[in-house]
Amino acid sequence: MSKKLTVKQEKFVLKYFECGNASEAYRYAYSTSRMKDKTIIESASKLLSNHNITTRLKELQAKAEEESKWSVEKIIKAHTRIFEIGIGDVSSSHIVTEGAGDGITNTIEVEMRDTNLASAKGALVEIGKILGYYEKDNKQKSSDISLAEFAEYFYNKNKQKSNADEN
Repeated sequence: MSKKLTVKQEKFVLKYFECGNASEAYRYAYSTSRMKDKTIIESASKLLSNHNITTRLKELQAKAEEESKWSVEKIIKAHTRIFEIGIGDVSSSHIVTEGAGDGITNTIEVEMRDTNLASAKGALVEIGKILGYYEKDNKQKSSDISLAEFAEYFYNKNKQKSNADEN
């Protein structure tokens, strides 16, 4: 953790991190109306050589890199969501308009569960690959949980959810 920066230094760091231009960041953080461009450039350069400033910039860079990484957990969660949508575990609202041809129409909102089994299957295969169930020769590895067991888990979860909704 870097040492405490002044409010203006922190503003400078954040703006520099955003735009990558030290002079622009300096103008943003400090009062420069009476300064020459050369003075602004020199002052901004001096700030960039300050140990506390560079440490803070490195912290922001490390945090940004960490937040941008796709972890295995994040990828599996995304594929799990695709699987849940594919088997109809997630409902969505649809507007339905019905009429008898007599000029009177009725519009209702219907909650539906759409299914896309191809997406569900694809998500399961991808999860299996991530978890290492397939070797290079595409033979299934022995493991603690099979893809069938994984699918059954979500089927039972969906069934329990339906039973809970009925009660």
